[in-house]
Amino acid sequence: MELNRREFLKLSGSGISTLLAGGVLLPKGGSGNILPSAKGDLAILYDISKCIGCRACQMACKRWNKLPAESEGPYDLPQELSANTWTIIKLTKKSEEDWHFFNYQCMHCTEAACVTVCPSGALYKSEWGFTAVDPAKCIGCGYCTQYCPYGVPHLNAQSPLTVRARAAKCTFCQDRLDAGIGGPFCAENCPVGALAWGNRAELLEKAKERVDYLHSQGRTEARLYGKNEAGGLHRLSITLDEASRYGLPVDPTSPTLARLWQEIIQPLGTLSLGMVALGLALNVLIASRTAKVER
Repeated sequence: MELNRREFLKLSGSGISTLLAGGVLLPKGGSGNILPSAKGDLAILYDISKCIGCRACQMACKRWNKLPAESEGPYDLPQELSANTWTIIKLTKKSEEDWHFFNYQCMHCTEAACVTVCPSGALYKSEWGFTAVDPAKCIGCGYCTQYCPYGVPHLNAQSPLTVRARAAKCTFCQDRLDAGIGGPFCAENCPVGALAWGNRAELLEKAKERVDYLHSQGRTEARLYGKNEAGGLHRLSITLDEASRYGLPVDPTSPTLARLWQEIIQPLGTLSLGMVALGLALNVLIASRTAKVER
């Protein structure tokens, strides 16, 4: 069930008011992470039990990546991920008493189906561990949009005349990491610490401690999603229900056809092109030899 605009503003306002009334100072810059001195296995941890649905992460993503609004008017409230919305907050609701928010963005799979099927290398695994994007290499084939189990990549039309498009998705703010000025802007702007980024192993340990704490508080449904899924996600999530409730696949493995594409079809295609080139070269040589003999 979706939250209408009036309910969203009301709930977000009451959540922030409660936070301030409790004497909690909203931290400037969110998680307060320090950029690691050496490249390693980085990740983002999302804790649904802390999220108040303020959409600061969504707005921070739009602002840093200069992504346009999806709708006209004073509010930009997109309903789904798209080429212009890489982070989104949605409401999950079982009843009037049982509801909470959830943050959707790229899961940065270790075994990423989008990377597997990308024929041009536009999508690749960064040495930081996340799934990176090189728009200059994208040919707009759309294979990544078809095979991602989370429905993350979308095609962004570059020109209506040439019908050219490029894949667009969360980049883990790779430009900020490469420049050494910080990490994911969404996590650094979360006012309540629902999003944090850092070393994946350390975040896994923090997530385990948090789940144990929630269990001790009677939230026995709390669990961690992303430790092993798709080879291990680099966007970990502490949830308060089964993964399916949030539309997350229980077993997000790369489709068989995606693996066949990388392991068989692409190599065969390359081999075929090589054979064609060799055949053309042989034809030229034979024709040249024949011409010489006739002369």
